[in-house]
Amino acid sequence: MQAAKETETAGTETLTTTSNLEIVLINFEVLMADGQHLFQQHCQELDNKDFEPELTRYEVIESKNSLICLGVYLGQQMVGYSTTVLFRHGHHDTLMAGSDSIYILPKFRKGIGLQLIRQTEKHAQEAGVDCIVWSAKPGSSLDLILSARRDYEHAETHYQRKLNGRY
Repeated sequence: MQAAKETETAGTETLTTTSNLEIVLINFEVLMADGQHLFQQHCQELDNKDFEPELTRYEVIESKNSLICLGVYLGQQMVGYSTTVLFRHGHHDTLMAGSDSIYILPKFRKGIGLQLIRQTEKHAQEAGVDCIVWSAKPGSSLDLILSARRDYEHAETHYQRKLNGRY
C-alpha cells in the first residue's frame, strides 16, 4: 500500500490502490455477517435513515437464484458491497437485473467503484441477464460514473412521492 500523504485540509489521507482490494462473489448470509458495519452508514449517507432490511425477503430471493451479492475486501475486512436482483420483465421475455444497492466506504471509493460495477455486470451476464438497470441519485458518485461512460444509456427518470407517511 502507498504511504499516507498529508492533505491541506483534512490531515492524513490513506491512499488505497485497487490491487489491495478484492471483489468476491458471496452469499447473503456472508454479506450480513461481514457487512453489518457498512449498512447503517450506507443508509445514513444515502437517505439519513436507519437500516431495517426485510431479511426473509432477501433469503427468498436468494433461494430462487435471483440475488447476486459481491463483497469488496481489504484483507478480511469488507469495505464495500453490491446486491443485485434478477427478474423477468413483465412485458416481454427479457431477464433483467436491477441494482438493489452498491456501497463502498468513502476512503476506498477512488478506483474500485467502476470495478465493482463491472464485476456485478459480469456475474449478471453469466447468470443469463440481458439488461442491467442501475438506479442512482442525481449527482451521486454512481450517477457521475455511469453518465460519463458511452456504453450506458440514460433510459428513464424516476420520481418518488411519499404515500402513507412511509419511505
